[in-house]
Amino acid sequence: MKSILGKRIRLIKFAAVGGTCFLVQFLLLTGLDHLGVYRPLANGISFAASAQLNFALSSALTWADRPAGSRGRTGARWLAYNGTALVALACDSAVFVGVYHAVGTDAGALLAVVASTCLVFVICNYLIFRSPGTASPSVAEASPLDREVVR
Repeated sequence: MKSILGKRIRLIKFAAVGGTCFLVQFLLLTGLDHLGVYRPLANGISFAASAQLNFALSSALTWADRPAGSRGRTGARWLAYNGTALVALACDSAVFVGVYHAVGTDAGALLAVVASTCLVFVICNYLIFRSPGTASPSVAEASPLDREVVR
């Protein structure tokens, strides 16, 4: 029972963080646009800023029960998270381009956001912010065959 409740709470936190970051991205984009910044550049700046806020909030709220443990691990998570943001952007774009002619712009955008959001959750939950007990084995813990591959 506790596990199901914990998963629901994590999903609620994930949605709240995502909604907050979307709002920040939208407001920053709007502000930069009003200042006369070239819209594609303003969009890129607001996307990048939102991704950094999303990482910080995800670390502090959504996956707070899975601390990084060290600066090096936090840096690795940050790099992986930013890579995931780019993968999500590519997923969103691919889904949108693939469906908007058939379902319309609004429905296509919604499907694209849902697909990329699901992808981000899975990557973050199972790879970037994985539980401490599910870390990859070190070279010393690997089988003799695996150690040969590492050398």
